Amino acid sequence: MIPNAPPAAMRGGLAPDALASLFQPINGLRNHRALIAMLGCMIVGVLIAGLFSLIAASTGVVIAFLGGVMFFIAGATGINAAGVLLMDQARGLPPRRLTDALVDGVLCIPKFILLGLSLLAVALLVFIVLAIVYVVCKIPLLGPMLFVAVFPLSVVIAGLTLCGLSLCLFLALPAIWEGASVAHALAQALTIARGRLIESMLRLTVVGLLAMTVGMIVFGVLFIGLMPTIGMSAAVLGSDGMGGVLGMLRGHGGVGDDGSVRIGGAAYAIAAGLGAGMLWALAGSLLSLVYLYGLNLVYLRVIDGLDVGATEAALKAQLDDAKREAAELGRKAKAAAGLGGEPAPQAAAPARPGATPSPPTTPAVPEATAPYPPPHAASETPPVHAADIAPREPPPGSTTPAVAKARICPQCLSAVASTDLYCGVCGVRLP
Repeated sequence: MIPNAPPAAMRGGLAPDALASLFQPINGLRNHRALIAMLGCMIVGVLIAGLFSLIAASTGVVIAFLGGVMFFIAGATGINAAGVLLMDQARGLPPRRLTDALVDGVLCIPKFILLGLSLLAVALLVFIVLAIVYVVCKIPLLGPMLFVAVFPLSVVIAGLTLCGLSLCLFLALPAIWEGASVAHALAQALTIARGRLIESMLRLTVVGLLAMTVGMIVFGVLFIGLMPTIGMSAAVLGSDGMGGVLGMLRGHGGVGDDGSVRIGGAAYAIAAGLGAGMLWALAGSLLSLVYLYGLNLVYLRVIDGLDVGATEAALKAQLDDAKREAAELGRKAKAAAGLGGEPAPQAAAPARPGATPSPPTTPAVPEATAPYPPPHAASETPPVHAADIAPREPPPGSTTPAVAKARICPQCLSAVASTDLYCGVCGVRLP
């Protein structure tokens, strides 16, 4: 016996249990907690939807919409709770409590919505690019020639996009049930789609065929049991009870052929509708358990030995770049609107009445371009009073002619020369 011999799957060829592994998803039917979680949530959703439908018949469309939202929340909670419990089974972990699974199922709903919106945004971006290319193909003469190559390429791109995004959606759900974030689940799904696309699609196809086979068996049993049940109901309940059920099947509840309303028939019709909803919930739960468990098994097989770090780092870098560009665009928009740039210069306050204006050092210019005088300009020329510039008579016996009268600035009463055109203190034009 050779010690530490590699398993058959690593030596090459098919493993001895390869055929048996194809039928492993059927073991999902043995997880009773997952069945109770999904079936219970589905029944609650059916009851709420039926109740809201009866209320909406007399109130309006808003109540029906609320009923649909409540049914979605109940159904999504059941599917996520069952997925969490089936993931524990696939990984060989002890199953968690039913209440914990339901709480985790509710917490997975925002992640599921965010995941769907992210993939929808990618799909819309691809189809917007294709639409722009089709607009280019409307150019006369050149457009038909381009469309020869654009049409087959667009078919391939659209097909790969939809198939790849669907695969990413299905393979990201088990990662969310495992406790991963949306970014990590997307990075893992993209890595699987990039490196193991064909293998993943083949495995999911086998799981889908197996789930379809189980569904045919379950729904076949229900259809076969429906025929004798209708006959026995007609024989035991009579015309009122069975008439209401048949009227419900024909689409008009407890209303007879003559247009009369049968109260008993309406009650039986409502009861039959609720019972049928519970039956379809049971059948759908059994079918979903097989598919969800197979989905978890496929996920665990295709991520074995897969390096997700590089793809996650690249995705995180792209998200950071997108956030940075969005912040830069927001900053530029604020700057363009005058919210984030330099503060605008304030206009000079008007001079108060009676205040002495600051003396400029240069002749006055128009107000928009007049420079401010330096702080020491007012102290360079001392104030001159009228008594100091009064005309003085020459002393007796002096041969010096009399000094002519000095000019006075009418604005600041400063002495100016007779040849000055502007006052050297306040800059006003002299008369």
